[in-house]
Amino acid sequence: MSSAKAPDIRLRHILDQIDGIVAATKDKDFTEVQGNFLYERAVERAVQIISEAAKELPADLRGRYPDIHWDPIIRIGNLLRHEYYRIRSRDMWEIATVHLPLLHPVIVRMLEEFDADPR
Repeated sequence: MSSAKAPDIRLRHILDQIDGIVAATKDKDFTEVQGNFLYERAVERAVQIISEAAKELPADLRGRYPDIHWDPIIRIGNLLRHEYYRIRSRDMWEIATVHLPLLHPVIVRMLEEFDADPR
């Protein structure tokens, strides 16, 4: 049984959350979800999980993917936990519909590294 803290498990957590957000935003525009309490909280929670999982990835693993802006991904979790009143719907929409779909293929590549490693 794998530990939930193993890097490949953390990457799968990230991927699951991205897939969920992408599915929730498919065929929607900002005006359809703005102010929708359940949608907004679900996206915030998914982003918080992504942030926490990214924070727990080994630094050397993150370092192999310098094109990914890991620091902002990690910092958004603190913002969601401690300064939630600063969260703007438009910013979360942009994260959900622009940034996370760009992160998806990188997380898939990272997981492929683990799948290819026979350890």
